[in-house]
Amino acid sequence: MRGVRKDAMSRDLRPVRRISGFRSEKPAATLCRSWPRAGVARFLVRSVRSSNVARGRFPVAGSVLAGLIVAWAIANLANGWFGFAALVPVGLRGGEEAASVLVRFFAALVLALFAAAGIGGRLRWVACGFVVLGLGQLLFGYLEPILEGDATSTAADLNESLYEMLFVRTLAGALFVVGLVPNEAPRFSSRTVGGVLLLGVLGSAYLLGYESLEGLRLVPPPLVVGIDSFEEAARLRIAPLSWLTPWHWALAVVPIGLAVVAAVGAAVRNRRAEIGGWLPLAIILLAGSELHDAMWPSTYGSPVLMNTADLLRLAMAGVVAVGGALELRRVASERAALLAAERERNRRLDELAVLKADFTAMVAHELGHPLSAVRRLAEMLSRDGLDPDLRAKALATIVKETDALDSLVADVQSVAAVERDDFRAELRPVALGALLSGAAAHARALPRLHPFGVEFEGVTEDEEAIADPARVGQVLRNLLSNAARYSPDGAPISLRALPGETPGRVRVEVADRGPGIRPDDAAHVFEKFGRGGDGEQTSGVGLGLYLSRRIARAHGSELTVRPGPGGGSVFAFELERRAR
Repeated sequence: MRGVRKDAMSRDLRPVRRISGFRSEKPAATLCRSWPRAGVARFLVRSVRSSNVARGRFPVAGSVLAGLIVAWAIANLANGWFGFAALVPVGLRGGEEAASVLVRFFAALVLALFAAAGIGGRLRWVACGFVVLGLGQLLFGYLEPILEGDATSTAADLNESLYEMLFVRTLAGALFVVGLVPNEAPRFSSRTVGGVLLLGVLGSAYLLGYESLEGLRLVPPPLVVGIDSFEEAARLRIAPLSWLTPWHWALAVVPIGLAVVAAVGAAVRNRRAEIGGWLPLAIILLAGSELHDAMWPSTYGSPVLMNTADLLRLAMAGVVAVGGALELRRVASERAALLAAERERNRRLDELAVLKADFTAMVAHELGHPLSAVRRLAEMLSRDGLDPDLRAKALATIVKETDALDSLVADVQSVAAVERDDFRAELRPVALGALLSGAAAHARALPRLHPFGVEFEGVTEDEEAIADPARVGQVLRNLLSNAARYSPDGAPISLRALPGETPGRVRVEVADRGPGIRPDDAAHVFEKFGRGGDGEQTSGVGLGLYLSRRIARAHGSELTVRPGPGGGSVFAFELERRAR
């Protein structure tokens, strides 16, 4: 059993229920094997639950952010100037709107990747809401001005633009609420996509034909009166109270309310670790932009005016971009680690299959040889007129071979016993002399001739250790048998007791002058069913050292091996001393 062929059978291959923050009832191997079928999404949605922002950080940040938004709104109401509005270069304004569109589509992509079984339907609703926000800004802020090609602004154009924003934000807010508020989100299906698409097309068609419908009296009441553009009002510093209608305030409450409800739902989902903290922060910023948009409205495609709502939307875009990117990077890192673990596990399982075949052949050999010998000897004993001396030798050989079979069965049974979850060593005080004497008798009865000695260095035979004498005796017999098996005839073997490396412990060592253990085998020498490079030339199935280490660990120790000072190996473990 000295030296070992690396053996994956000794490793713990039991399924892992929790990996790097996963909440999965499936074993790790099952989860890994499900990736090719379920794709990246199933992994991502489970992984996002373990986000570092999920607990602890968001409640404080979200509360502070919401408080600042509300305080700023109250301050603007108190001083009579509704919100902040500034004239900015056309390029800056266009870049801000383009960035907002791209980031909303990016948020939808991130959430679509997370969408899978469990909360997949929930995230699909939220992703659809971000798509609506992005498409609305793209359609009404970029495509419509290009199609119309008219730079002049009228009150009708302004009201049309406000209705466009209200429509898009109300539709997106409703999708956010459906996805984030219910405990069980409705199923998101192709019919859902079709319904949202149909509603969006009908609403967009109506709003794009706003002016042509005026003669049919199908135009709703105005939202603003007395101005043709928000830029004009900003230059003249005309407070919105003078040009916002009650109808505007009535409709503006709808997207605000939906965004607030969605923000509360997102906070609840975050507290339950169902989504990362960046998504609730983004929804809070969206709710803040809706609140400030009600006090100082803005429109798609406004070329030079930027107000508080625009800044909040820009902040939301930053949160989505940074949070989504960090989330994807973290999840990709965890997924790469689990894929590497899966590859390692598959490699170990392949190695296990080979070692199982080797072990089967090994056990068949260990059982087959004594059984064949017993059979041949039994046939010989059945003959008449057999010489008495030959009969006696045959009987002695049968006893020897059956003892070998008993030893093999005992090793297998012992391993099964120590591997049970309820295995405990029966510890009690026992004198060191008595503990080592039984092992010494076993060593002197070994078949090969080896000078053998028992030594006590710094301790006495009368001192007591806390141990299970039967199990410790089993360890010592295994170590002594290995020493005799691998050492040449005449090489000395010693069993000694000495003070442990830590106070209050005693160290027990078995030293030999055999070939020693190769450095590359030392890390694997105690593995189950391990056999060294020369294992084919020796008997045994590779259970002794594995069993001995398990017993040593049951005593709160570790069975170790090191090279001997004059060659060979020294196996050692420690036991607790009984206090005097």
